[in-house]
Amino acid sequence: MSERHDVPAGVPGPGELIAGKYEVESILGVGGMGAVVAARHHGLGHSVAIKFLLPDALANAEGLARFLREARALVRLRSEHVVRVMDVDTLPGGAPYVVMERLHGQDLAQALAARGPLPPAEAVGYVLQACAAVAEAHALGIVHRDLKPANLFVTAGPDGAPLIKVLDFGISKVVDLGAGDGAGLTASSALMGTPAFMSPEQIRSARDVDGRTDIWAFGAVLYQLLGGAPPFAGDNLVAVCAAILAAEAPALGRVRPEVPPGLERVVSRCLEKDPARRYPTVAHLARALLPFAPPGCAALVARIERTAGVAPPPAAPPAAPARRRWLAGLALGGVALGAAAFWGLRPATPAGSPAPATGVRAAAPPPRAPASPLLEARVPASVPARPPDLGPAR
Repeated sequence: MSERHDVPAGVPGPGELIAGKYEVESILGVGGMGAVVAARHHGLGHSVAIKFLLPDALANAEGLARFLREARALVRLRSEHVVRVMDVDTLPGGAPYVVMERLHGQDLAQALAARGPLPPAEAVGYVLQACAAVAEAHALGIVHRDLKPANLFVTAGPDGAPLIKVLDFGISKVVDLGAGDGAGLTASSALMGTPAFMSPEQIRSARDVDGRTDIWAFGAVLYQLLGGAPPFAGDNLVAVCAAILAAEAPALGRVRPEVPPGLERVVSRCLEKDPARRYPTVAHLARALLPFAPPGCAALVARIERTAGVAPPPAAPPAAPARRRWLAGLALGGVALGAAAFWGLRPATPAGSPAPATGVRAAAPPPRAPASPLLEARVPASVPARPPDLGPAR
């Protein structure tokens, strides 16, 4: 993050002490409504980031409400994928500030500018981490409304692996909590959000949105991470909004052929104009993204589903192990061979018994010469007849 900024009016500069404990070291960033400084806690020695409102925004009721709304939202969220808030206070002149953890790294907009489109698995892994933060926000009735690559910050986790932090809940909408918590502060005609990542319903009325507007934004973010540009473009704000409302995004597979067709379908569903045709929750989106995610993301998706109160899909019945299938086949083969041997070695049918029904008529045995009545009487029917022993010849 760049630290080369002039000190705005009304914002403490390097060397100044805030609340008797935070010494300002540098200016991290200046936006249209606020500024963020890097500071060090005198007693604990750790580095923090402190966000201030600029004087012009402080004089604006809507700007002050947005600042306080973000502070309230961040305090309520416990996800590791949201910036941690340590303190909220006011300067002697009454200007509020928020003390947060200081992040080191870059946001995804900066990563795209430096590297170009990201590998599909990497992009999906980042969005899944952001889904964990947004799932918690939705569970608390908070709709972000400004998800974009610049608000997804990549830092290092405790194990050194890339860790996404979702930034800027300043225009978040708190639903069903009453006007006292800022739900009715945004005029319906105001354009709240970043146009290229706004859903059609958000363009029409920023107040009349729910969590599915964040699902649209995730689709637009994925499209840009994979394709290098937002799905809808135009020469000006009006053209961008018109494209979002009426045009279809260029097929992602044509923009980036190496994107798996299944992943392209997931992105397309997020970008459905009708909210009812999108994924109903962030948890459903996370489950759909899992086949395209890096290894080890199944636990993260299961956690998102628990946070959102969504039951995971039923598990498929386990397949028989290969060894068990092999033994079963061997046993069946043995039975077949045994049966064949049994029928092949079976003694001939006794005389006088009916021939087995085989479908082929057996030939009749040759006629037998009549025997002497005396011999027939002395020889049992079951013993072959032979000449009697008449003694030595005389």
